[in-house]
Amino acid sequence: MLNVKEHKLIKVALEGYAPTASLTEVRVRGHSFVIDEPPYRHGTDVGPTPLETLLGALIGCTNVIARRIAMEMKIDLKIDKIDVLGHLDHRGIDRVADVPVPFPTIELMVKATTSGTEQDMVRLREDLNARCPMSVILKQAGSQIVESWEINYVQK
Repeated sequence: MLNVKEHKLIKVALEGYAPTASLTEVRVRGHSFVIDEPPYRHGTDVGPTPLETLLGALIGCTNVIARRIAMEMKIDLKIDKIDVLGHLDHRGIDRVADVPVPFPTIELMVKATTSGTEQDMVRLREDLNARCPMSVILKQAGSQIVESWEINYVQK
């Protein structure tokens, strides 16, 4: 295993502005996005919640890293759709119970089209599980990510 001190770490810097108790504007590399809460949680609903943003980051990471791996493997991969269903244990937020894993289960469903073989896709999925930072972070935190892939195999 590599020692982190031997590697130069890439810094990922964002800045956040919080004009209200529920609304946050996040800025990064000349881009911005908002995170908010729905009205029933005192928000204005102008953006996804922090938890929806987290699960959305898993979708984005899955897409980017899977396609990067496919390119390295020299196979075509088109991600048609990625769905995520997070099962949130809200008791920790409500201070009802100590909840060490807020999302005990996250379902990740991917629909894809590829020129690769079934063996290629097994390898791609194994690499993806090891290389997608969001997936790694969530699993290290104790979440179980249950994956299902619907793959359309086509000839090149």
